[in-house]
Amino acid sequence: MRPISRRSFLKIAAATTTAVALPQALNMNFKAFAQDAKTAEVTRVPSLCNGCSSYCGVWAYVKNGRLWKIEGNEIHMKSRGHLCARGHGIAQNVYNPGRVTQPMKRVDDKNNFQPMTWEEAFQEVGAKMKAIVEEHGGDKMVWACHGGKETYAQQFMDIIGSATYITHYATCFSAKTNIWQNMVGGMFNPDLDQAKTMLFVGRNYAGGIIPAAMKRITEAKAKGARIIVVDPRFCELATIADEWIPIRPGTDLAFFLGIAHTLITENLYDKDFVEQYVYGFDEFWMHNKDFSADKAAAICGIAADKIREIARELAKSAPQAFLDPGYHGLAAHYQNSNETMMLNIIINALLGNFWKAGGLFPAASTTFGHPEATYYGPTAVKGIRADGAGEAREYPLVEPSRGIPQRIPDMIEKGRAKMVFFYSYNPLRSAPEPEYQKKIKNADLVVSIPYDWNETSLYTAHYILPENHYLERTEHPKVINGNIYWPAAQVATRFKALESTTSSLDLLDIMKGLTKAYGIENLYGYTVEEELEVALGPIGISVDELREKGCIELMPSVLPKDEGLTFSTFTGKIEFSIGAWRKEGYLGVPTWVPPLVEPKETNEFRLIHGKQPWHSHIMTTNNPYLMAITEEKKGTTMWMNSSRAIELGIQEGDWVKVTSDIATKQVQIHVTEGLHPECVWIPSTYGTFSEKLELGFGKGVNYNDFIPARIDKKTGHVMGQECIVTIAKGGK
Repeated sequence: MRPISRRSFLKIAAATTTAVALPQALNMNFKAFAQDAKTAEVTRVPSLCNGCSSYCGVWAYVKNGRLWKIEGNEIHMKSRGHLCARGHGIAQNVYNPGRVTQPMKRVDDKNNFQPMTWEEAFQEVGAKMKAIVEEHGGDKMVWACHGGKETYAQQFMDIIGSATYITHYATCFSAKTNIWQNMVGGMFNPDLDQAKTMLFVGRNYAGGIIPAAMKRITEAKAKGARIIVVDPRFCELATIADEWIPIRPGTDLAFFLGIAHTLITENLYDKDFVEQYVYGFDEFWMHNKDFSADKAAAICGIAADKIREIARELAKSAPQAFLDPGYHGLAAHYQNSNETMMLNIIINALLGNFWKAGGLFPAASTTFGHPEATYYGPTAVKGIRADGAGEAREYPLVEPSRGIPQRIPDMIEKGRAKMVFFYSYNPLRSAPEPEYQKKIKNADLVVSIPYDWNETSLYTAHYILPENHYLERTEHPKVINGNIYWPAAQVATRFKALESTTSSLDLLDIMKGLTKAYGIENLYGYTVEEELEVALGPIGISVDELREKGCIELMPSVLPKDEGLTFSTFTGKIEFSIGAWRKEGYLGVPTWVPPLVEPKETNEFRLIHGKQPWHSHIMTTNNPYLMAITEEKKGTTMWMNSSRAIELGIQEGDWVKVTSDIATKQVQIHVTEGLHPECVWIPSTYGTFSEKLELGFGKGVNYNDFIPARIDKKTGHVMGQECIVTIAKGGK
């Protein structure tokens, strides 16, 4: 019999129904098979990384039907041909053993599940959805997701009358987006290429990585730009800074007030810009004219002369200078986070850097087309939001588009939420107080749409409907913009690179199955390929062109300008005083607000947290490659200042007990000079407690273990660093 090739082997293997019959059909030449596999064609497919919200452009290289390697897309403004460690790791999760491989149904209260077919799952879940809506009303549905790309659920919610679409942003940055919308009319982003002085406070581009941003920052430094990092921790960005200034955590507002005071009292601010484009300057100054750099220094621990020096340096470089608008670092952490975000805007406005080279710019954007509606049936009147976001007499100032995810158990207990869907979101690990979050299981129906066995799925879901890996699906296109200035909008999307290795589906097919079983036949009357074509039509891009290039840059639309500036606010100006706050009885301008809690005893510390460059919060702890980096770098340790460690008799590697008002955990200590003495720091990644995620299970602790599920009444954020812990030597 003639030896067969690899291709012939695969054809026969696919057609053969029993393992016994296979050897009888073959005279296998394994050398030829191996050579054929080695020289197989490599295909390159564009996609967008799913490691974080930057959605960096990637090229997936596929060989023998498997992922061969992954690279950054050279056009994409956030990758520019590069990827971080988490980007490489998240791609390999397509082969992660922690994936949910098919629909699952809970069978008891001991986290046991039985597999189902998709049709069984659709019919059971769809029937339960219908019964809940008929008995309680459609406004009792909650859809909670990571945020950023999910639109299909909203179409169904519009029909049944639910307004409660919630993202995770209250645990991330909702103070920032809320305040910028109120004061400026939208977000602005720093010009990293032309700035002469860059001030980063609570912003770590080298930890929460945007690869192209770090490249541009280092290139700017090489050309002479000054980089100042103010952070309680000697973070990764501080390693390339001209100056690292440790600040007392929770007092960034005082530091900012001191800078603003110096700019104004020394006549260093851009008076022409303020007179023409600012509303509420006099009100701000009336309430803050006594908050000098000396007063700020007594609070934040940075010398008054240093505060004045930084203010003067910013003014000297202005408008080619900025205070970075930040991200997670300060925008959901403290009782004063809202006021801190307001001062960020005020300082940049005093520098007159809006729309200026080396300053701040809005994101360039474009508009996609949408498929024609295929549903013409009745729609219910929308009820109030279950979380109270944007609702009078509840949380009127909180953005409804963001919501309040940390209190979903309350919504269930009060009968305001009867069925809850979690899409690509795991509040049991990424929201505060996991024992409280476990009460989510008390809803009449809990459905999780994850890709892995995360804690929310394991402990609370009645049904698990697995979504496929991002490399296994094509999606609606995205506008690539934001976080860092780029003059032109870009368009990119995910194209399917791999066949699914599990019985998982993409979100559109899941929603089609659920809504059909619910009784709506044709809500999504299109395929994702048709949706993609319709979306690209208005901007003159073909699907084939986008598939070939992976990312397409449109014409520049956001360029520097000196006059005719307008801002999308009520006055058309940057508003130092927020009208919505005044309407609700608050002072419209920011003033000093102390942190909610303070450490007082010798063994008390403020607990702070941050990202590691190789992990993406809680998404990647079951990844063998990224966990290998963790092991090498001893990445699960808690940082403690060396002087405080000496006081407590703690040495490098010692185990300690960490206790807050709601939890006690054990962790190893890393002793360092690179941390403010009043705090301890842990990465936001670890503490996995789903036993089905074996690589990460039981590794390290998570800051969410220690903090209660609070709500900031103005922007809804969690105040994630308003936590005091006591530390005692001892443990494992």
